[in-house]
Amino acid sequence: MQKERPPFTWHYYVMAVGVLFALMAATLGAWGSFVSGLGFAILAHPVVRFSGPTRTVFLLVFAVMYVFAFPDPDVVRAVMMD
Repeated sequence: MQKERPPFTWHYYVMAVGVLFALMAATLGAWGSFVSGLGFAILAHPVVRFSGPTRTVFLLVFAVMYVFAFPDPDVVRAVMMD
C-alpha cells in the first residue's frame, strides 16, 4: 500500500533555515537564539495548522528574537578564536 505523500513545499526550506539558525547559535552557546531558531523550525512544519498571516507573524517574531538574542560580534570573534 502506498500512502499519498505531501508535496515538497516551502515549509521544508524554512525548517532547514531554522535548524541552521539553531545550530549556529548552539556552536556559540547563545541559548536564546538556539531556542528561537528551533521554534522557527517547528512553526514552519507543514503539519502545524496556522492559517493566514498567523504563521508569518510568528515566524517574523521568532526571526527578530533570534537576531536580538544573538551575541555581539566581539563575543563571536572571541569564541571563534578559542
